Amino acid sequence: MYAMLTQRVILSPEAMFQEIGGEGVILDLKSSTYFGLDEIGVRLWQLLQANPNLQAAADDLLQEYEVEADQLEQDLTKLVDQLVEAGLAGIE
Repeated sequence: MYAMLTQRVILSPEAMFQEIGGEGVILDLKSSTYFGLDEIGVRLWQLLQANPNLQAAADDLLQEYEVEADQLEQDLTKLVDQLVEAGLAGIE
């Protein structure tokens, strides 16, 4: 399944998030595996915790970072797909 900006991203209750020096680590409590996030990934996770709307998160990130909208959409959907594949999120 491929994420689209029109979808909602539901973060797994089995995922523990910790920010460390601008980077983030997610621990999947079910499998005991770790997933690393860079600065923008950390910000996306924070935004999705507050509001699962991926388009709203993309809009916020476009305001906060100097990035082209097309590139941001590609990067966000790729990251969300990786989170879903790792069992750390679901999309609806």
